[in-house]
Amino acid sequence: MIAELYRPGTSLLHRWDPRAKLLLLPMVLAAFFVPSDPWPLLALAAAVVALVIVELGPSQLVPPLKTLWPILALILVLTPPFHRTGPAVLGPAGLALVTADGLRFTAVLLLRFLGITLGFFAIVRTVSLDDMVLGLRWFRLPYSACLVVTITLRTIPTLAATWRNVTDAHRLRRDVSTGRPRLVQTYVPVLTSVLIESVKAIPLLAMALESRGFGRRNARTSYAGLKQGTSLLPDVLALAGAVLVLFWPLLLVR
Repeated sequence: MIAELYRPGTSLLHRWDPRAKLLLLPMVLAAFFVPSDPWPLLALAAAVVALVIVELGPSQLVPPLKTLWPILALILVLTPPFHRTGPAVLGPAGLALVTADGLRFTAVLLLRFLGITLGFFAIVRTVSLDDMVLGLRWFRLPYSACLVVTITLRTIPTLAATWRNVTDAHRLRRDVSTGRPRLVQTYVPVLTSVLIESVKAIPLLAMALESRGFGRRNARTSYAGLKQGTSLLPDVLALAGAVLVLFWPLLLVR
């Protein structure tokens, strides 16, 4: 089974040159890692959310948020008690359970995590793996490194699909004692089945790598090619303007 996060479309983000989007991604990530107050990071995260909504549709926010909410909930619950500096916001007299600095640091972590995840999601959702590899190769990234990126991005949705298939299969099995479908599942047999399926896929991956000549030292060729010439420069300029807009809240507070 071959799965990937890319979804075909006709949005402006889909039509932009993959090389330009690969240049944009580290700039956006750098913007979220710049030390800043929560308000500029909120503006950056809101811009990324708006980009996903406008270009991909509101429904595309559901998959990443559905995956992220347990981590965001843990950050929200566990971070404030470990940052006790600043004026107390919540707690009995003499005991500050939640402080202003703790809330500030929690907001920064939440916004960074959300913005970085949605930024990655917007790129992998609108760039096919073939175009991504060709774009990385255009930047002179070694083929082995490009292959690692490809395998990683294909493994994530493949494991998710395997998990869903195994879970459905376990639910269809009938309880020996009652003869009815099992409603309550334990994670141990599901994880075991997913592990077995993953191990069984290793020989197929090895044969695919061997058929592609992985490890050979000779020069590689490709049947596919990226758009060349006039499309790259306008897209880079347009995305540079978008990055400037994203960085503007940070520039205002400096």
